[in-house]
Amino acid sequence: MGATPPTKERKMSKEKLSTLNNYTLIGQTEKRGHIAWHYRADLQGDEPNHYPGAIPVEDVRRRLFNWRAVEEPMTIRGGIPVKGFKSIVRSDNNTVLGIFKESYAVHQYDEWLIENVANLIDDNNLSIGSAGVLRDGGIAWVTIEMPDNLTTTVGYELRPYLLATTSHNGSIATTYKQVCNVPVCDNTLFAGLKEDGAFHRTRHSKNSVMKIQNVRDALGVVFRMGENIVAEIERLGSITVTDREWDAIVNRLMPIGAVGDVPLHAISKMENKQEAIRQMYRNDPMVAPWQGSALGVLQAFNTYAHHVAGNDKNRAERNALNAIKNTVQQSDSKVLSVINELVLA
Repeated sequence: MGATPPTKERKMSKEKLSTLNNYTLIGQTEKRGHIAWHYRADLQGDEPNHYPGAIPVEDVRRRLFNWRAVEEPMTIRGGIPVKGFKSIVRSDNNTVLGIFKESYAVHQYDEWLIENVANLIDDNNLSIGSAGVLRDGGIAWVTIEMPDNLTTTVGYELRPYLLATTSHNGSIATTYKQVCNVPVCDNTLFAGLKEDGAFHRTRHSKNSVMKIQNVRDALGVVFRMGENIVAEIERLGSITVTDREWDAIVNRLMPIGAVGDVPLHAISKMENKQEAIRQMYRNDPMVAPWQGSALGVLQAFNTYAHHVAGNDKNRAERNALNAIKNTVQQSDSKVLSVINELVLA
């Protein structure tokens, strides 16, 4: 994948390029087949943020999680304490990450994203595929990947991984879930498609604690996730979708509306969206190989959302946050629901 011109890249994230080059780590580049869009060697000093294999656990600790979130009393002018509230600040530079009620519990990144994950999968030698810290330390994630890409009988290559993420700014609960991406285009695909995905959340509440067995039960045992994903991808690849059914799916998910009921500019906008996804379904190398199947339909809408929908401003960061949150899950589930109704019913 070629590098994008710097003038465009600066529009793709709220984060500075220097932040992305130093506070996000990208592993398994030999398997991914390309480097991250933000890569700039001149911004990385003596230590690049790309790794040909797995990212060493100690590098994540040293480069990303080498500070703690500290609770400080909340005060107003004159040092008057604000009862019932506290602030969360970084121990290394005193950046205020959030202000919360006293019941809010801090989930330290090292503990919840490394130690707890190692306990979850019974392996201290974590194969970390990516890790990062965004929003001045407000959000962090770690992904644990399988050692090799998986190729299905329908020619669809994927990389399953376990995503562990949490925050110090109140934006997300601590979450563990199964996800996979498509190395050829780096789309994030929601893994537990039929079951609406396997995930577990722990809120930042007082006395919150991660119960390993509860997480394992919710995830359906992460050790089998590769088998489950491959089976679901092959099932979708075996479902035939006719041209008429494809048209019906597009019209259902991207309705144009009737003149008089919808402003003309809105109709034109939806027509352009429909034309873009139809072209993608027929011609895009990330989608066209599976045209005529339920897998092709899912890949079309997933790829459209990942690479086309919205504007390019903050796209890369938005895609990362969509994977962390439930946006990808909800979008893919909606597509599958329409397929079930219009094709399989």
